Amino acid sequence: MSPQIDFRWRYQPRKKSDVQLMKYIQDNRIMGKTEMLLLAVRSFWLPHSLAADCTSQQLRSIAMDAVQVLRKQTKDILELAGLEDASYSVQTRVTEAIPTQIKQNTVNSSSTSFLNELRTQVGENAYDDTGLNNFL
Repeated sequence: MSPQIDFRWRYQPRKKSDVQLMKYIQDNRIMGKTEMLLLAVRSFWLPHSLAADCTSQQLRSIAMDAVQVLRKQTKDILELAGLEDASYSVQTRVTEAIPTQIKQNTVNSSSTSFLNELRTQVGENAYDDTGLNNFL
C-alpha cells in the first residue's frame, strides 16, 4: 500500500474566467470537484509522474489511457464550440506529439524542453496565481 500524503491547494481566482471555472467545478452536480480535478490532472500529468518508476510497457498503457481521455475531452470541447471539422487536425497534432514526448521525457533536459513547450502552447502561463502569494 502506498503511503498517504496530504496535498492542499488553495486558490482565490481574480480573473473572471478563472472565477467562472472554479464555480463550475465547485457547483457541478454530475461529478465531485475532487474527481473532476483528478481526472484532468491525471490525464495531463500522470504519465510524466510515473515515467521513471514503471516499465516501458506500463508507461505505454498509462499514456494511451491518458491520450484517450484527452481525445474525448478535445472532441467534447470542439463539439461544444461548434468546431467539429477541426477535430481531425487537433487529434493529429496530439497523436503525433505524444509518442515523441514520451521518448524525450526519459532525459531530464528533454523533460524541461517539453515543459517549456507546454508553457508556450498555453500562453506563457497566462493565468492568475496571485491568490497564492500568502499561501506558503
